[in-house]
Amino acid sequence: MFSYDWNFGRITAYFDAFQSGLVFTVALSIATIAFSTALGVTWGVGLARSAPLRTFTTPILDVLRSLPPLVLVLFGYYFYTRDVIGVSMPAFWTFVFSVGFNIAAFIADLTRAAILNTPRDFVEVGKAIGLSDRQVLRKVVAPIAIRELLPPLSYLYIETIKLTSLASVISVRETVYVAQSVIVETSRSLEVWIVVAAIYLVLIFPATFVVRALEWRLKRSAGLVK
Repeated sequence: MFSYDWNFGRITAYFDAFQSGLVFTVALSIATIAFSTALGVTWGVGLARSAPLRTFTTPILDVLRSLPPLVLVLFGYYFYTRDVIGVSMPAFWTFVFSVGFNIAAFIADLTRAAILNTPRDFVEVGKAIGLSDRQVLRKVVAPIAIRELLPPLSYLYIETIKLTSLASVISVRETVYVAQSVIVETSRSLEVWIVVAAIYLVLIFPATFVVRALEWRLKRSAGLVK
């Protein structure tokens, strides 16, 4: 190891390629987070409010949470094709939907728990002052549930950013895919993976600090810290 001939100069020519991969990574992250959040929150509200929906969809939720994201990505790659569903889906959206369903299952369970954990006294007070069920949900339950949801959701979003690296297996030109291509061209594996690690650190470190600050502010607003 100590005699390894480090040479980052050979990969500087691929700066544009890494920049393009970073753009794809960010786009994948945003699209997956948006899709999984919209589906997961809607699903979670339904689970909290509807017993029949809970009965029929909880097994689906458990299956989605149990399967590794890589398995879902590979399944989606062969499922979202013209032969199976009548239309071929681009690899980008195959990843978004495949991993998005997995993340949505976790978000749905978190949302359900956050709503059901709302103190019953608060709900009764809302009804006592004449609020409808919809108003109670929006004005009483939602603010409390959001405060409980934000910290775990934030960490789940950070994990989603890291999961975008799996898109390389279905040829989405994100950071890891670009890295593998550069290694083939330059034969400089260690240097390339150090660059990849630096890219993910630049993406995730600021997000981690934001999450910690948000969690501290939520605890402070709840009177848990001074």
